[in-house]
Amino acid sequence: MPLITSTDKVFGNTVDVFATASLADLALLSSSLHQMWAIKYGYSMRKDPRYSPSDVFETFPRPVMIERLAVIGKTLNDERRAIMLRRARGLTDLYKLVNDPGTINADDSDVSLLREIHVELDRAVMDAYGWGDVPIEHGFHTYRQMMRWTVSPIARVEILDRLLEENHRRAAAQGEAPPPVDAEDEGDDE
Repeated sequence: MPLITSTDKVFGNTVDVFATASLADLALLSSSLHQMWAIKYGYSMRKDPRYSPSDVFETFPRPVMIERLAVIGKTLNDERRAIMLRRARGLTDLYKLVNDPGTINADDSDVSLLREIHVELDRAVMDAYGWGDVPIEHGFHTYRQMMRWTVSPIARVEILDRLLEENHRRAAAQGEAPPPVDAEDEGDDE
């Protein structure tokens, strides 16, 4: 999960850094759409997904960056930072709670708020693509043997199909060959 941070830090070699202060970029990179693309087209070490900028970021077909993305990006940044400070938790620990079905919204207003922000964030990203017709149906769903707070499996398949189609359309428009699709990858969304 991306996080805006100051430039006075030194990052380890397993951290990917995007040199941008754009809150719209934060929203897009925090979306379920980008996360699904990263898991599908990135690589993994053991069973853990790893982000690969050349395979993920450079091939991800970005939408038109509408103002709504900057607004929800600011909300995510501000609220999440406040929750992390208030609870003295890092990003990973906080998202473990968000993705834990045992953490009930009624019992944890911070987790409930973050889930609501991510629903709104994903809707804003879908609208930026012009895909508001896809019901995303957030909830706890299994993806690659992990239970997490995300869009439904049906929405996931539709979104990945549309993103790949858009990627291929843009590659064709630039005269580039689209990335190969292995037969074993097809239908590998569950």
